[in-house]
This record gives sequence, C-alpha cells and structure tokens, in this order.
Amino acid sequence: MSSLRGFPAWILAPLVLVFDFVSKRLVLANVEHLSSRIDLIGDVLRLAYVRNPGAAMGLALGGRPFLIAVSVAATALLIHLYRRTPPHMGIRRMAMAAVAGGALGNLVDRIFYDGLVVDFIDIGVGSHRFWTFNVADMGVTLGGAALFLSLWRESKASEAAPSTPVREDDHDV
Repeated sequence: MSSLRGFPAWILAPLVLVFDFVSKRLVLANVEHLSSRIDLIGDVLRLAYVRNPGAAMGLALGGRPFLIAVSVAATALLIHLYRRTPPHMGIRRMAMAAVAGGALGNLVDRIFYDGLVVDFIDIGVGSHRFWTFNVADMGVTLGGAALFLSLWRESKASEAAPSTPVREDDHDV
C-alpha cells in the first residue's frame, strides 16, 4: 500500500516540517507570554519556551556541527531507504517520512538559530516532567516507533511463513 486511503506516504515529511516550522514561529512570536509557562490541561500539558542546544532530551552530543551533520546524514539515509522500500509497505514509508520531516524541522533551527532548537511542549504531572519537546520531536519519536513496529511485524511474518525448500538445480554453478 503506497498510501493510506489516497494519502501518499511521502507527504508526511513536508507536513511534519511545516507544522513544526509554523508552531515554532508562533512560539518565537510570543516569547514574552511563554517566558512563564501556560497551563493547557492543568499541569499535565503546558507550553513552556525552552532553547535546546543539544540533541534529544538536551543531551550534549558533539555540538552544533556534529548535530547538523547527523541530521543531514539521517535525512539522506531515510530518503534513500524510502525510495528503496516497495510501495506496498505504506506504514514503513510513512514512518520514514515522519522521521525525516522531524529531522529536517530541527535541522532548520540548528542552522538558522545558532544551533538552538525551539522546544515548547511540556508534559508530566507535578514535579515529574518529561523533557520539553516540539512537533519535529513528535515526528521523529512517533515515526521511529511506527518504523520499529512495522519492521518487527514484518520480521514476525517472515518467521511464520513456511520456508521453501531449495532444490539443488536452483543454484547457479
């Protein structure tokens, strides 16, 4: 399945990128309001402006040039794998597109905003909080999870399929 009900898999990359870009520009346009957090659903879901100089969860991994290189390499690899993935593997293709869109979203920040990624979604309960994240991070995380599940399901299906015995005359000599 190359698409889900007429929805082409590749479209997730630009959709994640555009939603990420627009949401971050809205945050940057309203920094003064977000300097203190805004509770959306009690303290479970709130908006809080943060600039992340590191990788996922604020991990300091090699600095800006390294993170830019990793984002570019990951996106190039995902595009290559996407193009090699058969069209009937729609979930796998959509997952790769979502991850690529997220990688590109954070890459834009790393290039144009001194390596600082805009994060603003804060979830948790009381003092037990998850790391603040953005739409690009959701694309990477949800796409990565979907890709993992898709590959796991494909692996289980291939293990369950009966093996075809190989005849000696099937080999080239």
